[in-house]
Amino acid sequence: MFGINKLQIYGLIAVSFVLGLLGIYSAGIARGKDKIKRKLDEKLIDNMKTAKEVEDEIESLGDNALLGRADKWVRKDNE
Repeated sequence: MFGINKLQIYGLIAVSFVLGLLGIYSAGIARGKDKIKRKLDEKLIDNMKTAKEVEDEIESLGDNALLGRADKWVRKDNE
């Protein structure tokens, strides 16, 4: 058989199998990283939308309404 004995054939098969497993493993890791990155991007977009909604709501309030809301959150200075 062209100078290749059975042991070498089994070795080639084993090496091919291991390389295939490494390829599948690395593809899985890359897919996991993409999934995590996609989730982080979605969370960033949601946070940006929330910030924009709050900013728009503050812009639409009048001065008196904004002062009334700020009284709930601002600490009173009792000096």
